[in-house]
Amino acid sequence: MSTMKRVGIVGLGVVGQRLIKEFMANPQTEIDAVCDVNEQLVNEMASGYGAAVALTNYRELVSRQSVDIVYVAVPPAHHHEVVLAAIEQGKHVLCEKPLANNLQEAKDMLEKARQANVVHAIHFPLPYNAPFATIKNLVEKEELGEIRRISLKMHFDVWPRVWQQTPWIGTREQGGFIREIMPHYLQMIVHFFGRMTDVKAYIEYPEDNEKSELGLIAKLTLEDGLQVLVDGLVGQAEKEKIAFTIHGTNQTITLEDWRKVKIAERGEELTHIDASELTLSNVNLIDEFIKATSGEKAFLINFEEGLKVQEVLEALLYSSDTTHQNCSY
Repeated sequence: MSTMKRVGIVGLGVVGQRLIKEFMANPQTEIDAVCDVNEQLVNEMASGYGAAVALTNYRELVSRQSVDIVYVAVPPAHHHEVVLAAIEQGKHVLCEKPLANNLQEAKDMLEKARQANVVHAIHFPLPYNAPFATIKNLVEKEELGEIRRISLKMHFDVWPRVWQQTPWIGTREQGGFIREIMPHYLQMIVHFFGRMTDVKAYIEYPEDNEKSELGLIAKLTLEDGLQVLVDGLVGQAEKEKIAFTIHGTNQTITLEDWRKVKIAERGEELTHIDASELTLSNVNLIDEFIKATSGEKAFLINFEEGLKVQEVLEALLYSSDTTHQNCSY
């Protein structure tokens, strides 16, 4: 029996187009249909994908009998409606992060996916790369020693970034670096260390109520008492810098700017680990998703883990003290 799965893509922005290339390159998947509200874009994209059908209404796509998997790459405010429409049609769903635009939507999506018994997963790319595998290996073998603290730095000279000028990504409703960047690292934290039980945050917003945050100072506490310190900033005179660091008593490891891994022994400086020395990842998102649709055991970041991330986002965004651009903390 053929394991070929036919994929429907909803949303053809920058992120959607990246994963489409991976679907195209995978011998187990082919693009059945693509959908976007931009009719010119969807027609142009479909023409490059063989027999792919171009649509502007996502309900037409999810109702196609030929579609096995729906990849949802629309902005976060629309995840809930598109994902539920796909689930109602019995389609397996791969959704962009964050899972939803609020906690109730995320809970609803997980519940409906479970009831429909469909495969559900979120597109977090880091877990399928060597840096994640390297950190996972060190954590599981307890080579870092006692974990004393975790820190996350997210500094941007401008937001949205120059290459990222989409209408929604700079809005307070569904954009900002807290929703766009932070989920990648929250996922790693909850995956390695479990659920967070307490969130204290201070968010700096601009005077324009439509615009996303300019700063974040937060302390997150895990179930075992381990604390995560978060420092987010937009507008400083410095090149963009993202650093996720696990501070241990034997070793400290940091992931900088998505791909660079550095490690330090006790009392030593952080030194770069060459890519050839990293633990290779033996999993691929699309391969794992296909395995899951065939009933095989697979490594996926599913909606359940996405809900844990959403809980932290909700606490950060809606339970925090806030300040505006011309005020001090």
